Amino acid sequence: MSAKVFFTKMHGAGNDFIVVDEFDSVVVSERDKPAFVAKYAKRHFGVGADGVFFVQKSDKADARFAFYNPDGSKAEMCGNGIRCFAKYVYERGLVKKEKMNVETLAGIKTLDLFIEDGIVSSVKVDMGVPGVEFLSEKITVDNFTGKVSSISTGNPHAIIFVEDVDKVDVYNTGRSIRNYKKMFPKGANVHFVQVMKNNEYRIRTYERGVEEETPACGTGICASAVAASLNDLADANKPLIFHAVGGDISIDLKPDFANTKRVYMTGPAAEVFSGEIEI
Repeated sequence: MSAKVFFTKMHGAGNDFIVVDEFDSVVVSERDKPAFVAKYAKRHFGVGADGVFFVQKSDKADARFAFYNPDGSKAEMCGNGIRCFAKYVYERGLVKKEKMNVETLAGIKTLDLFIEDGIVSSVKVDMGVPGVEFLSEKITVDNFTGKVSSISTGNPHAIIFVEDVDKVDVYNTGRSIRNYKKMFPKGANVHFVQVMKNNEYRIRTYERGVEEETPACGTGICASAVAASLNDLADANKPLIFHAVGGDISIDLKPDFANTKRVYMTGPAAEVFSGEIEI
C-alpha cells in the first residue's frame, strides 16, 4: 500500500533541506524515519539534501525541530536548518511569533525573526554557550599538518586556520580528520578557515553525516567564531562575518559568564519548491 508524503525544499546559505510537516500528525513513523531520510536525501536517486527535518509540536517550546543527517542518523542541531525551520513555521502560521522558542536535541533555542512584508528575510538564533574541548593542538593526518581546535555548539567541530582555503583538499583531508578517533571519538565536522581582515573569514566545511563538502554549516561557523576569538584572531566585541561557499553568516559573541561567550548567528533562509513523494 502506497502513501504520499508532501515536502518542501529549503536552503540556508546553500545548505539544503527536505522539510516534512508533522505539526498536526505523524507522517513518517519514528521507526521508518532513518530509512526515509537516507533514501530521499540521496542526490541523483532521491530529492537530494544536506539533511531532513520534521516540523513537530512540542510540550516544552513553540515547536520541535527533529533533524536528521542525510545518512539517516540524528543530529543534535543544525544552524542553517533551524533558520529554515523558523521561516517555515512562521509563514505557514504554525507559530506566528517574531521571537520563538524551538526544542532541539541540543536544548531549547531562541530565534528572532526579521520580517519584511510578511516574509521572513533572515533569522537570528541564540546558539547558547559553546563547549571548548581544546585549542590549537597539533594534528598530522595523511599529508596534512596543522593546529586544530575542538569546539562544541551542539555538534562536535574541528576548526583549522589555514592561509588559503582554496588550496586545501577539503574532501580528503576533512574526511581524515573527521575520522581521527584519537582526537574525535564520535567524529566531527571539519572546518578550514582563512582569516581575512576586519573580522572577516572565508570558510570551507567537510560535514559529518553528509560525508562531503557542504556549502555552509551554521553550527560550524559558530564554533569557528569562538575558535577565532579564543585564538586571538578576532575582535569579539564586533560582529564576525563568515563567507561560506553558499553565502554569508554573521556571528555575535556576547559575554555570558566566566569569560565564556554566548553565540548568536544571523543568516538567510529561502524556500525553493514543494512536492510529494509516493512511498
